Amino acid sequence: MINQDKGAISMQLIHTTNAPAPGGHYSQASRVGDFVFTAGQIGVDPSTGETPSDFREEVRQSLKNLKAVLAESGAEIGDVVRTMCLLTDIESFAIFNEEYAAFFGDHKPARSTFGIALAGGFTVEVEAIAFVGDK
Repeated sequence: MINQDKGAISMQLIHTTNAPAPGGHYSQASRVGDFVFTAGQIGVDPSTGETPSDFREEVRQSLKNLKAVLAESGAEIGDVVRTMCLLTDIESFAIFNEEYAAFFGDHKPARSTFGIALAGGFTVEVEAIAFVGDK
């Protein structure tokens, strides 16, 4: 429970083995009311623990992991209302954008994209907020 001045709200922690386990003190996602908030999803294959050496493949894997976490929470890609995308090399944005567009298709959630250093040597991380309503 999260305490607030007007009472408490329930926070359900989300976990799936179809995405990499958290590497620190956080959950893969949390559901609060009608919203799901994912942690940043990196491009690690959860079945092998390996990260693709190709940037495009790492982007695809991070989006696949995002989809798995959303699915575990009861959300779908079409429920995503906002994403935050982190790239270690902003010069790779065009490749990232191609894969992102293919993943989301006609659905266009609000998005922020930043060039930033990421822990662990990863080159991409994607997090999302989804509205799940009564699902």
